[in-house]
Amino acid sequence: MPNLPNIISLLRLLLVPVVIYLLALSAYGYALAVFLLASVSDGVDGWIARHYHLQTKFGAMMDPVADKLIILSCLLMLTWQGLIPLWLAVFMLVRDMVIVLGAFSYQRVTGHVEITPTFMGKTHIFFEFSLLCLVLANAAAIVTVTSWLPVLFLLVSATAVLSGAQYVWIWSRRTARHLAERTH
Repeated sequence: MPNLPNIISLLRLLLVPVVIYLLALSAYGYALAVFLLASVSDGVDGWIARHYHLQTKFGAMMDPVADKLIILSCLLMLTWQGLIPLWLAVFMLVRDMVIVLGAFSYQRVTGHVEITPTFMGKTHIFFEFSLLCLVLANAAAIVTVTSWLPVLFLLVSATAVLSGAQYVWIWSRRTARHLAERTH
């Protein structure tokens, strides 16, 4: 049965082609507005789901998918347009693939998986979101941060590597602990 948080997540998913279209037109100001709307709606649907006890398995799955798709769309389009360096996009994509593959591997070994964001993971997402907003705002001539972008690129790449390594370490420890418990 549909509920408001799930509807908001689905609407956020529908914003993905909109942001791609706006970026294809180089309408960076409008793309920034849509990206920010998607981000605010992410917080709103989560708050509503928790506050009114409307959490669902569908919502738990759809919410991060919608978030990743809007971020991935912006990242790939901005990289394609030369506003984000390819090496940074690769770092960010590899980090996400490592986390997803680690979760699938862990689930395969244990039969279940519960992903809990770490402080470093949240830090990376904050910097990733901030970078995308600043690149969009810079391209739209809303702010001028061109001279700061190389520093931001390095900061985001560092948090991508650190958080990815942290997730590998956590999944490895959990897997080793689970396998040790199974043999005893």
